[in-house]
Amino acid sequence: MLVAMSRKQFNELGDDELRLACIRPVADQIRGKSMAVKSEALARLNRPQKALFMFSAWYDHAKHSPMELYCWSAHVLSQPGYADGVWKALRFFGAETMHGILEELRLLLDLHAVQQGRALSEVTFKDLELDDKLRLKVEACYRRFQAGVPDSLRRLALYIRAHADDFISFLPEGGPDMNEWLSAIPELQDDMKLEAIQKGYSGDGKYTVCDRLGQAVYVLRTYALEEEARKQQEFRVLEQLREQEVMCSLPVAIGKLEELGLGYMLLTYIKGGDAIDELPALSASRQYEIGLQAGAELRKINRIEAPASIEPWETRVLAKYRRYREGYEQSGVTIAFEEKLFTFIEANLGLLKGRPSKLQHDDFHTGNLIVKDGRLSGVIDVNRFDWGDPVHEFLKAGFFSVEASIPFAVGQIDGYYGEGGLEDSFWALYSLYIALTILSSIVWILRVRPEELDDMLTRVNKVWEDHDGFERLVPKWYSEYER
Repeated sequence: MLVAMSRKQFNELGDDELRLACIRPVADQIRGKSMAVKSEALARLNRPQKALFMFSAWYDHAKHSPMELYCWSAHVLSQPGYADGVWKALRFFGAETMHGILEELRLLLDLHAVQQGRALSEVTFKDLELDDKLRLKVEACYRRFQAGVPDSLRRLALYIRAHADDFISFLPEGGPDMNEWLSAIPELQDDMKLEAIQKGYSGDGKYTVCDRLGQAVYVLRTYALEEEARKQQEFRVLEQLREQEVMCSLPVAIGKLEELGLGYMLLTYIKGGDAIDELPALSASRQYEIGLQAGAELRKINRIEAPASIEPWETRVLAKYRRYREGYEQSGVTIAFEEKLFTFIEANLGLLKGRPSKLQHDDFHTGNLIVKDGRLSGVIDVNRFDWGDPVHEFLKAGFFSVEASIPFAVGQIDGYYGEGGLEDSFWALYSLYIALTILSSIVWILRVRPEELDDMLTRVNKVWEDHDGFERLVPKWYSEYER
């Protein structure tokens, strides 16, 4: 059961994205099916595919928390055939750290089961609530598990890349031929062509739609039908942005490709290059001007009020903070200044009270802005939109955009607030939000692209230095910039 993809897509996928792509067909086929169907599907896999699937069957269920590592490992080890498959998979890919952790869990579980007079199949999460010593041992094991994840996923990806023919059926160089389905989209014509866009973290399929002369005219995004409700909301948000005259990809059509099990959204195409690539080639003054333009566009986006059904911003941020703090503490990653970071966050959470909820782009940085001929051409990728405090939008400037252009990041803030100047609480709120993002970014990168953890930690340390460990609220890149 080989996975169909283009060589370009294969080369662009991160380590864990590649693993997930290779197991998705069989996972989709057996989900919710009987053991007989599952056994038949697994029997059709070659040895490397089966090893990859068995590793994933344990890892993907166990990775989220100590409790899940404990319970799922017990589930695996209680079934000799299942356990044997996982042991062999770990050996197959040379994942010795994971092999050692599973062996440690086996000994721990066997001892606990004997002491309690129960079978492994009777293990439950309540064991950890009732036995503090057991819980602490499992939590220590989980920290080692999380620390070993990047290396294990790297080993799997290296094997897949070196033995691609065991996993991948490469499509012709033209890429996956969605072109055959052009006629199913009324707004498109048969003489148009699609070119896959291979960048970003979104799960959407993305294509540039070119006319018969090869000129880009639309962007086509495809998505799983389970996302239909969210995509309908996104389409309505884009219509609201059009009413505000925001320079962004505008909505053209939304519909379904039933034969493919996909929904689609057609948007206008914005000509130019990504700001992250275009800005460094321009003068500092021009970069600052483009920042002013971006700030003005962001202000238009933030004019739109949140629906009445949206929970208060404070409630949502506090819930996320608790969730991400727990995720960080269970991740096995430790930053040297964590105690000081938590102290700063806790001391400033009161700033959230009464903050407004407006439409947020929620990913507003140089990677999602287009520049052409030395001017801002438009805003793209509104698909992560949310509702909340407009000040929250600026944390991406300090976290990402400053890497491409400090003048742009400064200009974005100046352009948003104009001659009226910043609101009194701006820098205190900004610092709180970027401190919260230090936590969430670590948890997020471990889930999405764990092989990029070192890059993210470098970025985190830079933010910490910019604020002198949050002794200063205004970051150095803003306060030291000479206009």
